[in-house]
Amino acid sequence: GYGRYPRLLAQTHRYCRQFQPQAALSMPLGWHAFIAWGAKLAGVKTVCAHVGNLPPVWTGKAFQKFKLQVQLGRLVTNRLLCCSEYIRQATVKDFGVATPETAAICNACNLQQFAGQPRPINLMPVVAMVARLEVHKDQPTLIRATAILKERGIAIQVRLIGEGSKRGELEQMIQSLHLEESVTLLGMRRDIPAQLSQLDLFVFAAKPDEGFGIALAEAMAAGVPIVATDVGACREVLQDGQCGLLVKAGDAQSLADGIAEVLANPQAAQERARLAKERALTDFGIAKMADSYFAELFPLN
Repeated sequence: GYGRYPRLLAQTHRYCRQFQPQAALSMPLGWHAFIAWGAKLAGVKTVCAHVGNLPPVWTGKAFQKFKLQVQLGRLVTNRLLCCSEYIRQATVKDFGVATPETAAICNACNLQQFAGQPRPINLMPVVAMVARLEVHKDQPTLIRATAILKERGIAIQVRLIGEGSKRGELEQMIQSLHLEESVTLLGMRRDIPAQLSQLDLFVFAAKPDEGFGIALAEAMAAGVPIVATDVGACREVLQDGQCGLLVKAGDAQSLADGIAEVLANPQAAQERARLAKERALTDFGIAKMADSYFAELFPLN
């Protein structure tokens, strides 16, 4: 119930009085308003909140409540830290905050573990997508694209890496399209660097609400050619197609064409992969993200 909000404020206030931090960072957005008020009332100098997803304007009344919480936190939140410039622009537009109240800090991970992996020579092109099997991802379009390629006589081996509530639906789709020998659900894996090293192509079929796509950055660091859907986050991360081929979102025909193009033109694909690797190691590393967060959380240091 609504009682959780004052409790969150009170508990944050108590912890901040106890530990006396210089800064507070809320990973949840919306609820951050109560964390921010609790921290500020306890004397915390800087309060920031992370924004990792597109504002859910399509949820109607739920979004209006969300927006109200963001507005409630504006007086005591120094900055909203967005995971991409795409998300930053949407945050300003849809939540009604001023541009100086936001900053874009790209997500990051330990990208060095993806570099230097030995790459085998596959008899059949191996394609993979790494993402949760949830409604906000778009594995169905990749599955349908695989069926289109099969009809054209282009055989590929597709590996869907990840787990989620849509697994059953995806299994039914694979069976209905007779792709049991072409598409494999690998589930959750903890050897992603090794998995990426086995690929001829990485596909990232995303929807417009994608905020960044850390799996995309990992594939870039691994030097794997990429085909991704042309949505805001992918367009930004792949620098308008310089670092990977962009295709129409939600369109299996376009995705099939993109996969076929990359496989037929390996030299162009490898050049994009080279640029992608350089960008990932330069812009999406942990050290750069940490420095950016530090600058926002401790602006006077």
